[in-house]
Amino acid sequence: MFRRILPLVLLVLTASTLMAGQVVRIIPAPRTAQVDGATDLLIKRMPEGAPFLLTVNKDQDVSYFTIKWFKDGVEIPGATSQELAYPIASADLAGVYTVELSSPCASVMSKPMHVIVEERGFQVNTEITTSDDAVAGRLHEIAEGGYALRECQPNPVTDQAKIEFVTGAAAPVTLKVVDLNGNVVATLVNDVLPAGEHSVSINTRDHNMSNALYYYVLTAPGYTATKPMMLVK
Repeated sequence: MFRRILPLVLLVLTASTLMAGQVVRIIPAPRTAQVDGATDLLIKRMPEGAPFLLTVNKDQDVSYFTIKWFKDGVEIPGATSQELAYPIASADLAGVYTVELSSPCASVMSKPMHVIVEERGFQVNTEITTSDDAVAGRLHEIAEGGYALRECQPNPVTDQAKIEFVTGAAAPVTLKVVDLNGNVVATLVNDVLPAGEHSVSINTRDHNMSNALYYYVLTAPGYTATKPMMLVK
């Protein structure tokens, strides 16, 4: 008897819902909140005067959720978008940032992102890292000591190029471009960097570089690597 009645009850409910013109919207519960792709504490360095940008769950649809950004544990008024952006990074923006995603079902808080705003003439983009093991597990080309210097892209270079390198632990790092006589043409990095994958851009016009063969040199504690860079304009 029960089996015969149940489909009828469901049918009546469905019909009454359709007749009322009601739309049922299912809002998903947020599972993770990641600032710039980081799942653990990440240090992000920004040059003073450059644009300030943090993103939660980049390339994901977060329109279902309520977003709240926090700086040093205090909610930032009006910061409710997927991106936390300011035209210029200034010293007062340095701090520890977190972001909360919430829906009627649940809420999640991101891991902290420590943002350092510093005065320097170069910008190092650090992708991720939290531990030596994480870096070693993801990157097969890491050299002995946890460092690796990659080929610049493009090469030969016309005007601009990107140089990528890896540090397996937080360490003081320098990245310089030298000519065939060993003279330093440009200092691209001179800083203590966290463990991770890093990239630096160079504009040869900024350093008055002419058509010639150059070398870029990565130096870290116990490690030095050199690769050629051909400039052809």
